[in-house]
Amino acid sequence: MIGQEIVKKLEESAQATDTKDQAVNTPPAGYNRASELGWVYDCPRYLCLRRMYPEKETAPGTSLKRRFREGKKQERLIVEDLTAAGFKLEKLGRLVWDKYKISGEIDRLIEINGQMIPIEFKSCSSAMFHKVERAQTKEDLIRSPHIWLRHYPVQCQTYMLLTRREPSVLLFKDKEAGDYYPMDMDLDAAYASVILDGVQYVNDCVEKENPPPAELKEACEGCGFFAYDFPGTEKAQISQAGIEIIDDPDWLMKLQEYQALLNSLTVYQEKGAERLDKKFDKLDKEIKEAFQGRKVIIGEHLIESKPYQTPTYDIPKEIKEKYKQIQERFRTSIKLIGGEL
Repeated sequence: MIGQEIVKKLEESAQATDTKDQAVNTPPAGYNRASELGWVYDCPRYLCLRRMYPEKETAPGTSLKRRFREGKKQERLIVEDLTAAGFKLEKLGRLVWDKYKISGEIDRLIEINGQMIPIEFKSCSSAMFHKVERAQTKEDLIRSPHIWLRHYPVQCQTYMLLTRREPSVLLFKDKEAGDYYPMDMDLDAAYASVILDGVQYVNDCVEKENPPPAELKEACEGCGFFAYDFPGTEKAQISQAGIEIIDDPDWLMKLQEYQALLNSLTVYQEKGAERLDKKFDKLDKEIKEAFQGRKVIIGEHLIESKPYQTPTYDIPKEIKEKYKQIQERFRTSIKLIGGEL
């Protein structure tokens, strides 16, 4: 009972903090959040609904709120570490770009070689941190199967545009070990232009009160507008869109082994070379046979098997046209959702 009372008080205090932070961090009405602009291509409808029908969005659950709070705590710890290391930091207020209806608040500016540039803090688990360490460029992040990683380069590009300062830095922190991993981000004019085109598309949709149609996909499972877009649909029933979401540790392990073998090969089938790895070939065959004719998500892996028809001839060539048969076969792809990281 004593322990429960402690937890209750902690939750009440955290909720009060959440309310205060929400009041401070809420962007101007009718503006896009700079931190969410990665959705311009993953799901522009989400950005439209955020502005048009905010009351329809389901509030974040307790678990998600805890993660947000932990992120704020880690931000304070990172600032302490950087300050102790002798870096000069500056906290800016909310930035607004009226032309594109963008509003955002960067974590800090940091002085590097006499220049104040944007720096964004991202804390994560040790397992995710080790994945992030494999990334060398923003393109590596953009190809990631993890949506939130794909969105970070967009966020950095936007903050450089808002502050008119470049380059910028993404500073990742391993919450468990305390290690840091930096990624320098230069302003990419072509990429920034693509982002702004997407933002303008969202703005036009909002102005016309005509958001893009709802499309059921894997990202919908964690969306606050799921119930609004798909009333009466359980999140576990995303198979209604032809996608099955399977929670099977055995298959997940096999797919992870499949990806590891694929990454280790020096020659690829896509380049016309034959895969010589017998273990890979055996696993490839097992997966494709098990999921023939299905579209399945297991962990971060998308398996899609589509039928196709081809004629076969079981009789002498001279009369084959008379006895032509059509057989249905399947082409199956196995890939990480969104790319590889």
